[in-house]
Amino acid sequence: MKVVIIGIGAVGSVLAKFLSSDTNVESIVCADLNLNRAKNFLNFKSNKIKLVEVDANNMKSLISVANGCDLIINTSLPRFNENIMKVALEVKSNYQDLCSHLDSDNFPEQFKFNEQFKKLGLVALINTGMAPGITNILAKDTTNLFDEIDVIKIRTLQNQIAITPIFALSPEIIMEESLEPAIKFENGGFIKVKQFSEFEDFEFYPGYLRFVYSVYGDEISTLSRNLKAKTINFMAGGTDIESSKAMFDLGLFSTDPIKVNSVEVIPFEFLSQIPIDIPTPKEMSDLIKSGAFKDSEMRLAVEVNGKRFGIKIKAKSMLKFHSAKEINMKFEGANYISFPTGLAAYCFSKVLISMAKKGVFAPESLPDELISSVLTNLISHGVSIERSISSDY
Repeated sequence: MKVVIIGIGAVGSVLAKFLSSDTNVESIVCADLNLNRAKNFLNFKSNKIKLVEVDANNMKSLISVANGCDLIINTSLPRFNENIMKVALEVKSNYQDLCSHLDSDNFPEQFKFNEQFKKLGLVALINTGMAPGITNILAKDTTNLFDEIDVIKIRTLQNQIAITPIFALSPEIIMEESLEPAIKFENGGFIKVKQFSEFEDFEFYPGYLRFVYSVYGDEISTLSRNLKAKTINFMAGGTDIESSKAMFDLGLFSTDPIKVNSVEVIPFEFLSQIPIDIPTPKEMSDLIKSGAFKDSEMRLAVEVNGKRFGIKIKAKSMLKFHSAKEINMKFEGANYISFPTGLAAYCFSKVLISMAKKGVFAPESLPDELISSVLTNLISHGVSIERSISSDY
């Protein structure tokens, strides 16, 4: 298989490393506009990898890079999804990305290309990171236990233990999502909820509760269309979310102008101009070695309430990814978000080609055997999954 990755940063570099060790992958073109930055993230050697300069806004440039490939994976920004999907259709390649830009009806923009991919006998698998991505298939796998679904709760925990906190995801994506209200699905429709306005105590493992808050989550869009549940909601907690909440509460995400002395300033625009970047692998490794970044945890949980054989039950599936220290032993300098996201994308890429049906698909639309394969691959790479079932709701 010949693969093209568009966007070689923290996530794209992790994905490239996993693909480079896969015997089914013949070659990997790593494409990015900023080659110096990309080289800093590709801190390993592989004869399969070729690094090229490309502008994701430039169709001609993308086509020249993608010609002859079997799979294009967009690990850059979701605003490039449509452009790159058009290129995939032009060069007759399968396609994969990490998240969506939902339209005004909370519908993923990628689905407008469904018929074109189907007609060409190609697969486009969208939203294949951790959240969305693994959360979607964890929800589908858990709901398979039920005859009737009342509520699907998706919860994530992103925790840093650090003197020097880092941006583990693209600051641009974090800020864009911070402007978006949370969405939840209830009684057949979507409801917009003010960011951080709803919260609860959630138990991520026995005896360990953390506050989680209403935040934007792509998962709600497709899960509400593919799983027959009365209610679906997404909340997140941990130090990353608490930091965003603090900035939101202070008004730093506001798009309304305020006066500073005699000058009008829009807080969000001011914040977005501050130069912030994800640490390169060397920088991340140095932070860990110095003790400035001590460790981290990344957990996903899906809790489903419903009925089985007429009996009310609750099933909770919990997934624990690697800590920062564990990651640094496997991929020096990757962070606690980029490593599991790149791993997730890799596990999805392994099953994409096996899909008999063609067109554009969300992760939960994969056949059950391919969902099991993705989860099995995660486990084989050291991710732990636990499930509990009770009748106490």
